[in-house]
Amino acid sequence: MSDDPMNIEKMIADMNSNMPINRRSVIDYIEKGNLVFETRGGGACAFEESELEYLASKCTDAEKTRLRLPIFVSTDASCPGAWKIEGRTEVAVVSKMLEKRPYREDYLRLYYPDLKELKKLLSGLIAVLFIL
Repeated sequence: MSDDPMNIEKMIADMNSNMPINRRSVIDYIEKGNLVFETRGGGACAFEESELEYLASKCTDAEKTRLRLPIFVSTDASCPGAWKIEGRTEVAVVSKMLEKRPYREDYLRLYYPDLKELKKLLSGLIAVLFIL
């Protein structure tokens, strides 16, 4: 990538440096502990056990096995000012938490009040990603 300060791809990559290198399942965190994930930026993000317990309480046993953490929330280019969560398991769990009906079973659109509430519930278990 170029050193041009207006290089959009580089700006997006910098903003997404919080993306995890490896995502583990809810059940894996419950069984093994070590409530941390490493990021592409070289850092480590820790989260509270209480957040994991709350999330697990909203999951079925199958969802605990399938749901990988952190949950990705990304910009929704199809709707300016909106955010989205994709994936059947992710949408099922988050829609239960927010008591929000999904657009599709694998797509949940969020607006700022929804994102604010989700961050309040799971501040350490979501990764906000910026995409074009």
